[in-house]
Formats: sequence, C-alpha cells, structure tokens
Amino acid sequence: MVRYAVLDGLYEIGKTIGCGGFAKVKLATHLATGEKVAIKIMDKKLLGEDLHRVTRELHALKNLQHGNICQLYQVLESESHFFIVMEYCSGGELFDHIVEKKRLTESESRTFFGQIVSAVAYLHSMGYAHRDLKPENVLLDKNQKLKLIDFGLCAKPDGGIENPLKTSCGSPMYAAPELILGQQYLGHEVDVWAMGVLLFALLTGSLPFDDSVIDNLYKKILNGSYEEPKFISRDGRMLIKSMLQVEPRKRINIGQILEHPWLTLGVFKPISHEHKSHKVLDQECIQVMADFLEIPLATLKTELAEWKYDYNTVTYYLLLQKKRNGQSLKLNRTIGWRKPDGECVPLTEISNNTKQQNLTPVDRTRVRRKFGKVSRSPAYGQFLEPHSGRTALKRPRSPTLLDHASPVPSKKAPAPSTETPSSKTPDRRNVNVGTSASANETPISARRMLIGSIEKSLNKVRHVLTPKKASEMTSSLPAVLNEKDLCNVSTTQYTDPETVMTELSKSLEEKGIRCTRKGFALKGSMDSSRLGGCSFELEICYLPSNFMAKQQRKPIGENEDKLENFIGIRRKRLKGDSWCYKKVCEQVLALTSTGFTQKNVRESAV
Repeated sequence: MVRYAVLDGLYEIGKTIGCGGFAKVKLATHLATGEKVAIKIMDKKLLGEDLHRVTRELHALKNLQHGNICQLYQVLESESHFFIVMEYCSGGELFDHIVEKKRLTESESRTFFGQIVSAVAYLHSMGYAHRDLKPENVLLDKNQKLKLIDFGLCAKPDGGIENPLKTSCGSPMYAAPELILGQQYLGHEVDVWAMGVLLFALLTGSLPFDDSVIDNLYKKILNGSYEEPKFISRDGRMLIKSMLQVEPRKRINIGQILEHPWLTLGVFKPISHEHKSHKVLDQECIQVMADFLEIPLATLKTELAEWKYDYNTVTYYLLLQKKRNGQSLKLNRTIGWRKPDGECVPLTEISNNTKQQNLTPVDRTRVRRKFGKVSRSPAYGQFLEPHSGRTALKRPRSPTLLDHASPVPSKKAPAPSTETPSSKTPDRRNVNVGTSASANETPISARRMLIGSIEKSLNKVRHVLTPKKASEMTSSLPAVLNEKDLCNVSTTQYTDPETVMTELSKSLEEKGIRCTRKGFALKGSMDSSRLGGCSFELEICYLPSNFMAKQQRKPIGENEDKLENFIGIRRKRLKGDSWCYKKVCEQVLALTSTGFTQKNVRESAV
C-alpha cells in the first residue's frame, strides 16, 4: 500500500472505495476520534486542466453546510498530491439503490427526492447551481440520509443566481435542451430539468430520454416527449412534466417544487431548505478539545472560528457528529495532531489563478526519513522503496515504528573498521568484547542472530497488524461479509464459491461481456458501442452466517469453527456509463434470482 507521509499520525488509511481519472477515494479512520472518513487523493500530475474544478469544488464546499450535502472536513497537500477529507457515506450511491430495487416506491421516492430538493434549494439560495445532478452524485449514509456530492461543475454567477451562464456541462442524459443548443442559460433552471430526470429514474428505474446514439438522444431531449408510466400517480406525473418543460421559462421553479402536493403528501407543509449555520460553534465539543489539548478554551475557539479546514476542524466536526448520535465525546492521543500547520492548506490559498506549473511535483516524489546516525547503504534505500525482488520488504512499516526505529541492517554488513568510522554501527548497539579478531567476530554473529530474531518477531507483528493484500486474501477463500457490508450485494442459494464464479463467468461471456478473473473477483467490461460502455467488478463473497434463516452451515476445511455460508455477489462500477452498468447488474440479479443452472434466464437488454 502506498504511504502518504502527510497523513501519518492523523489517519489510518484503509481500502479504496472509489476511483477516477486523476483521483481515488480511500476509506480512512480519523485517529483522534476513531470515526470513519473518506479521503479523496488527487495526483497533481494527472489533474491538468481539471485543476480549476478542484479549486471550484473546494471553494463551494467551504461555504456550504446542509444536512443533505456531504461535509468537507480537511484539506492537505504534499509535493505530489492533494488530500480532501470528507464525510463518509457508507450506504453507497443512490444509483445502486435504484439498481437493487429496480425502481423505488412513490413513498420511498418522495422521501429521497424531498432531501434532494432541500439540498438544491439551499444551494440556489446561496447563489450556486450544481449543474451535474444525477443519482451517481447522491450518496446515502448509514442512516439512509442522502448526501449530495461532486461540486466540480458547480457555478456561482457574478451578480447572483439569476445571471446567465455560458459553459455547457454535465451528463448528456440529464442535460436540459438549452445546454444541448449551446445557448446561455440559468443555472437553477437546468438543475430543475435534471431533477425531473432524476425523479423519473427513481420512480421507474429508467431514463425518460435514452438512446445509445448520442444524436438520437439529443433529438429526444429537444423534442421533450417521453412515455409516462401509468403506475405513477397523477400528481407524480404532473410534477415530472412540470420539470421537464423544453421552454425554460415554463419550467416549475424550486420554490414551487418545495410546495408541490406530491412532495408534501403526508407532511402538510413545504419542505424546508434552511440549515443551522456551522459558524455557531458547539461549546461542549470545544471544551472537550481544549481540555484534551491542554490549551485555553478561548484560544481554541478563536482557532476554530477561522475555519482553516485543518485537523482541528475535522476533529470538531466529528465530535459534533458523535454528540448528535448520542455517543461519548472521547479523544485518542495521536502522534500527528500537534504537527506544524504548514502541512495543512487553507482553502483561501487555493485560487483559480494558481498556475499548473507551480503545482508540478519535483522529481523526488517520496519522503526520506532520517534514522539517526546510520549510514545510508543501498540496503536502506531498498527498504524505503521496496521492489519485486525483495518480497520480505514489500509490506510497509508500522506508523508507530517509522519515525523512531532504525532500519533493519543488511545481512551483508561490512566488518567494523577503525579506518571507516562512518560505517560504524551506532554506539547504542556497540558491545565491548576485546581486541582479538575471534573475539570481534563472535559478537557480530550473535548480534546478527539477535537482530534476525527481532526482525522475525517484528514481521510476525506486521503480519498480524497489517491487512493482507487483495491478492493474498482472495487466493484461498472469498471474503466473509458482515451485516454492515451488504450494500450492493446480490444473494444466491449456493454454498460453493467456485460454482458461482464459473457459472457467472460463463453467463456473462455468453452475453458478449468480456471478463477476467483474479482470485474471487471478476472484472468485466463492455465497449462504448453498447450503451456507452462501462467496466465493473463482481466479487464472490460469503454472506453472514445469520443472513438466511434456513441455511445449513457446514465446516470449511480444517478449521471446524469456521462454517460454510451462502454465497453473495458484491457489485461495483469501476468507470463508464451508469445505465450500461445497470444493465449488467440486471443480468446478475436475473441469474441469482432464477438459479445459474436454469436455461430460462430472462434475456437482458445488454
């Protein structure tokens, strides 16, 4: 796993939960509170012209706080990367929720859509237009609360939200007619159109305007005609129709949506978009932090009020979250909390005027750490930058040992010499054993044995404490899921993972979907000529032992305590068109619901 020195002592980095062209998102643990966060890691060399999108997103998130907008916590920078620490939403994308259920009920759609409307109305009230509203940009937290993300295309027009914009952006299937025509437009009006497409997708599990040929798709959007499913209520159909008006001025506005009868059914009052300002600090949370850091309350309050989005900011936000959840406000001692503020980048220092060449990293892309007065032999260089020939050194060192322990000496260490004092072992390891040659050699051998023994012990500790690589974990048995890991998982009635893997591979290949296997993960792709193309991953996993009441569990292998469970298929979109991916998921769901061995599996539209 790649190590990022700027995060040492602050976060424990976990698995990758998302990836893109120039960034990946890691699940991480905030060490001071023990809470989970998401860290978007962006490579400066790959940003290119997208740098302004990052800048725009950061400036927007700094000024926005709403219960249905994913919260920015911290921004850090190294020579080669940006790190954006965000609120972690464990429920996955709203799009995956649609895939799982095929389509949502009106009651569930009303609950979700009301939260989206609330967030968008708040955005508009703050002068922003999102310009990229779609189910993939809406996440769910552990409480099934929606969180709007991805503000890279947002805009705040000079002079207010009623001033026109010129740049056409967003996803074609959610684009308003004025965007397709290349006309000037109002940001809040194109957001309303996209919300109409989004509500249609929630209620039907499909898009109102869809075509694999982009020109045909644009013609359908400009025409504004689509099929209205009869299973949607009259009020639901009328709301969608009012949002999908080709003429922008005839479109319903966000205030009218908030008061619409379909949205307020059972509520009897308009949906609120107001939110308590984050500028009002919680006294109890600040007191806990001040006591822990042993600094005056007034000093910390002044520091937090500057909203630097540093480690103090993220700690405050997470403590506030714990308080709202009724959890104990406890903090853990971390070695990185008291690091200089120079490693944290205030958002105000990242501007649209930043030149790309100023952000290009230097050739030295790794951080070299000093280990006392030990000479830097080639062996130490290999330890800091392991290669494939040194398998024992591939695993990264423990963060607690990195700054304080000396590197493991080379087994071919030179014999002590009075002529080369720079090559001597540090004094704390020297042993006075006399002057004869034989006397000098024996302790060296003993010392090597001792160091070797210590190294083996440390390797055992690392083996226990360090998560195994995916290739190691998947080589023997599939992962065993717990009840919190069942998001985007299709269940089967099988208990043999090889059977599921073989039949799944065969079925997908029969549909013309290219697949490659690694362990118990199956990666597949469809070319762009088919529904826009996409790539995805299907992982064979064991379901929790108590997930199915009628299961018959059997011992696995030699460990009689480990019981055989039913098999699940965890789905993940890697990149490409979301609705193409939905077709793949429908194929998987059809296979798992009817059984792999049946020949009457419903044909997919893929």
